[in-house]
Amino acid sequence: MLTPYEPVRSLRSSGGTLVAVPKSRLKSKGDHAFAIRALLLWNDLPEEIMLADSVSSFKSLLKTHFYRLTFM
Repeated sequence: MLTPYEPVRSLRSSGGTLVAVPKSRLKSKGDHAFAIRALLLWNDLPEEIMLADSVSSFKSLLKTHFYRLTFM
């Protein structure tokens, strides 16, 4: 289950689009598990992509984001 990230102090990242990443028991294998990596990747996305209005706009923004990361 996804739980929203709630910082202890008032931070710029307290907008509500981030999810809390659970701690893994094994550093060598646990941090590579899908449940951990997917949440870390989601938290690294720009907020514009997280707040997309529809699935098609999300996919388009995500594709553009990955293109810019790769070729620019």
